[in-house]
Amino acid sequence: MRNLRAVAITAVIGLILTITATYFLEEHDHKRIFEQIQTDAHSLEMNIRDNIVRLMYAGELAGELLKTSTNPPLTRLYQLRHALTPYYPAIHRIVMFDQEFNLVEQYSLHSDHLLAIDRFAADHFELARLEELLMSSLLTSAYNLSDDPRDLALFLAVEHQQQRYYFALVINVEELLEGTIRHHIIEGYQIDVTEHGKLIYQFSGNDELKDEWYSEFRIRVADRYWQFVLWPTPLKFSQMHVVNSYIAPITGSLLTLCFIALVIRYKYQEQQFETLQREQYQLQQQLHKREEVELQLAYLSEHDALTEVPNRNALLRFLQERLPELKQQQTDLVAIQINLDHFKQLNHVLGHMIGDELLRRMAHRIKQATIGFEFIARIGGDEFLVIKEGVHDQAHVLNLTEKICAGAAPEFYIDNYEIHTTISLGVAFASDADYDADTLLRHTDFALIEAKRNNYHGVSFYKRSLQSELSKRQYILEQLHRAVERKELEVHYQPIFALPNKTIYGFEALIRWRQSDGYYTLPEDFLPLIEHTGLIIPLTEHLIRQVVDDYRQWHKNQIEPFTLHLNLSAKQLAISTLPELLQTNLQRHNIPSEYLYIDLNEDLYCQLASSTYTNLRKLTAIGVKIGVTGSGLNYNTMQAMQQFAPHLFKISPTLMQDIPHNKVAALLADTLIKLGNTGALQVSAVGVETQQQIDFLLQRGCLYAQGYYLANPMPAEAIQLLLDNQLAADVTNNQE
Repeated sequence: MRNLRAVAITAVIGLILTITATYFLEEHDHKRIFEQIQTDAHSLEMNIRDNIVRLMYAGELAGELLKTSTNPPLTRLYQLRHALTPYYPAIHRIVMFDQEFNLVEQYSLHSDHLLAIDRFAADHFELARLEELLMSSLLTSAYNLSDDPRDLALFLAVEHQQQRYYFALVINVEELLEGTIRHHIIEGYQIDVTEHGKLIYQFSGNDELKDEWYSEFRIRVADRYWQFVLWPTPLKFSQMHVVNSYIAPITGSLLTLCFIALVIRYKYQEQQFETLQREQYQLQQQLHKREEVELQLAYLSEHDALTEVPNRNALLRFLQERLPELKQQQTDLVAIQINLDHFKQLNHVLGHMIGDELLRRMAHRIKQATIGFEFIARIGGDEFLVIKEGVHDQAHVLNLTEKICAGAAPEFYIDNYEIHTTISLGVAFASDADYDADTLLRHTDFALIEAKRNNYHGVSFYKRSLQSELSKRQYILEQLHRAVERKELEVHYQPIFALPNKTIYGFEALIRWRQSDGYYTLPEDFLPLIEHTGLIIPLTEHLIRQVVDDYRQWHKNQIEPFTLHLNLSAKQLAISTLPELLQTNLQRHNIPSEYLYIDLNEDLYCQLASSTYTNLRKLTAIGVKIGVTGSGLNYNTMQAMQQFAPHLFKISPTLMQDIPHNKVAALLADTLIKLGNTGALQVSAVGVETQQQIDFLLQRGCLYAQGYYLANPMPAEAIQLLLDNQLAADVTNNQE
C-alpha cells in the first residue's frame, strides 16, 4: 500500500513537472528565436555598415591618388572612372569642382547622361563644412548632383599647385541598398528600409510576422537616418522552432523516472552514510597534512632559503616586538649590518654557485661566533644584520666589530678556489632611531654606505650628518632629474681666437646649470652625480642636438667655417650610440664632420689610445677629430700619440698659468708648439689670462688660444651677436 501511494505521488509530481517543463521549454524556444532574429539583424547591420565604410574608403583612396599625383587631378579622373566602375556599382557619377564649387568635370559611370549644372547647389552650412575639409572625407546629400533626392555624395578636397579642388562620388542609395542587402541578407528574412517614415527600399512579400517577430536597427548616413526592420517568413519561422509535441511526454517520463530513482536511492542511504564517514576520515588526514604545510610555509616566510637564517620579515617582527620593551627599560640595542666587499665581482668571475656557497659559509661563521647575538638575519643579497642588546658605548661596539671581522678574515676553500674576502660594517643604535625598527634599519644602511664610500672593509657608525649628506645628495639628484627633463641645463660657448688677427676660429661648448636664483653651477659640481645615473644619456643627446643647432644658426651667415669643440667624459664616450648620434645630428644640418672636435683630458686619452677602444676609432672613422688637453709631453702621452695620433693638442690651463715666469712650464709649452709647427698636429692654448701669455704664444708660432682674457664663456645669443659684429667688421675692412 505504501509503495502504491509512493508511486501515485510520484506520478502526480511527474505530471505537474511535465506541464511545467513544457511551458518553460516553449518560453525558452521563443526567447531563442527572438535572439536569433536579433543576431541575424546585427550581422546584416554590420555588413551594411562595412559596405558603406568600404565605399568611403574607396573614395578616400581615390582622393589620395589625386593628391599624390604630380599630374593635374583632371587627368586622373578618367582612370578613376574605369577603376571604380567594376567594383562599386553604387557609384553612378564622378564630379570635380573648383575652389568656388563651380563644375570643372563630370563622368557618368553607367550611362551617358550628364548633369546640366554649373555649380554645386548645397546650402550655406554644407558648403562651409566642405571649405573646412582637409585630410578626411565628407559624406553628404547629393543635392543637385542627382535626380534622386535620396542619393548621397562623398566629397574629398585635393590640393594641386596651390589650387584647391573638390572631388565628389555620387552614390545611388537604391543601388547601394539593393546590392548590399541582397548579397548579405540571410535566406528566409524580409526587410523594409525607411527614412523619416517614408519607405526607400523593400525586400519582402509577406508581412504576417512583421508586427510580432521583428528586429530593427538604425544607421546614420551623412545627416540622415535609415531605419531597418527585419522579420522572418512563415517558413523560416517554422524552421527556427525546436520544441515539438514529443518533447513534453518524453520530459514527463524522464522526470517521473528521476523521482522513482530518488525513492529507490533512499534505500541506500545507510551505505552512503558509511561512505561519508570514510571520506570524513580522509579529509581529516588532508587537513593534518595542510597544517604541516602551513607551518612549513610560515617557517619559509621568515627564513632565508639559501642560508637558513632568519630573513628581513623575521627581523622586523623581532624588532617590533623587542624595541618597545627596551625603550621602556631604558636599555639600548646595537644593530650591525654586514656586507661582503666586491661580492658582485666575485659572482661574475666565479659564478653564482660559488657565490651562494660563500654566503652559506659566511652565515655559518656569523652564527658560530662567540659573541652571542640576540638575532642574526640575512636582509639582502650579500648583506647580513646582527642584533646585540645591552651595548651602550662605541668602545664595546668596536670590540664586537673586531671579532666579526676576525671571524670573516680566514680564507674560504670552495671547490678548487681559495677565496679571501673582507666585510664592511654599518653600526646604528636603537636609541638614535627612537626605538623604531624601520628607522634603525635605515640608519644601518646610511652607515654602511659611508663605510663603503670611505674605504672597503671599514666600520662606520651612524651620525645624523650622514643622513643629511645623503638627503642633500638625493635632493640634488632630484633637481638634476627635473633640470634635464625641463632642459634647464644650458650650453655656453667660449670663443677660440686666431691670435694674429684676433678673429674667431672656433668655439668650445661648456654645459652650465642655471639655478633658480640665476647663478650657474659648474659641471664639476654636478656631472659626477649625473654620470652615476641614467641621466648621462639624455643629457649627452640634448647637448649634442643643442650644439649642432646653434652651430648651424651661426654658420649660415658666416663666410669662413669655424671649428666646434665638445668636452666629453669617459662615461659619455662609453655610450654605444655616440658615433651614430653625432653623425645623425651633423647630417641633419649638412655640417661637415671635420669641423667637430672631441676634446679629452690627457689621462683619459692615454687610457683610450692604448686600448682598442671602439667608440674612439668609430668617431675618427666618420671624420670627427680628436683633441687632447694636457700639461706636458710625458712618456705615456708620447706612446699614446704613436698608437693613436690626435689632431689637436691643447696646452692646459694648469701649464699656462705659470707662463712666461716659470721656465719649466715655458719650456714644455715651447716644445709642444714646436711639435705643432712641424705639421704633426695643431696646437692651441687654453686658459690665457694676460697679454704677456699671448705675446709668448705668438713669438713661438702658436696661432690659436682661448681664455678669460680673450672672451668669457657666453650663451648662444651672445655668440650670435659676437659673430655679427665680426662679420660687419670684415665687410668694412674689405670695402676699405
